[in-house]
Amino acid sequence: MNTLDITVPCMVDDSREAIIDADHKAYVNYEIYFFADAKNRERFVKNPLKYCGIITDPVSRERFVPTRKSPALDHDGKPFYFMSDSTMALFEAHSDSLAWPNYKMIM
Repeated sequence: MNTLDITVPCMVDDSREAIIDADHKAYVNYEIYFFADAKNRERFVKNPLKYCGIITDPVSRERFVPTRKSPALDHDGKPFYFMSDSTMALFEAHSDSLAWPNYKMIM
């Protein structure tokens, strides 16, 4: 994106431009978020539900807005939220094939 001169707003402070590099990004499910600085990235990581908006269930592939009541787990240090307990259970059983970047459709 940098080479294409594409700019992205910071997910925590949309009045600032995000830095598009590995040190300024975070994941929730398959979505990638970028931030203007390390402080904003940390704010996001501490409470991703406050900022992430609509995400994709990694099993059903349905889009939804996660809440505190959404089933959730961490996999390889990344948070994953699910639409139901059943999709979370399938993810746990097949996390090697469902966790990005190794995603393979099993349904």
